[in-house]
Amino acid sequence: MATYRADSWGRTRTPKNILSEHRAGTNAAGDGLAVNNTTSAAYVTQNQRYLIVQLTVYNTSFKVQGYNHAAGAWADLKGNPVPPTINGVGIWTMEIFGIDQVRFVTGGNTTLFAACSTF
Repeated sequence: MATYRADSWGRTRTPKNILSEHRAGTNAAGDGLAVNNTTSAAYVTQNQRYLIVQLTVYNTSFKVQGYNHAAGAWADLKGNPVPPTINGVGIWTMEIFGIDQVRFVTGGNTTLFAACSTF
């Protein structure tokens, strides 16, 4: 009989990286996600409450889009309170109740780190 291994984050107090299974960044070296004039791949949130995005390189427009399996479509993140206007290097926190996946859209060169947390 196989040993049970949880594959969900459950309730998390510490932000968990959503870009890869590595502790930081997108690979073992801890590199950030580079998004250049495009839309990134989709990243699973596992229905956590908050999305924390840290921009280390920022150039022009940047937004976060969410996907809800019930609707089956992507849309810009909105809500109450309204997500912050992301307009520079820094750390941005936003509520993502009920959003199953997120992706990042930029009109320039952006490097970011992303994590989700329950608290």
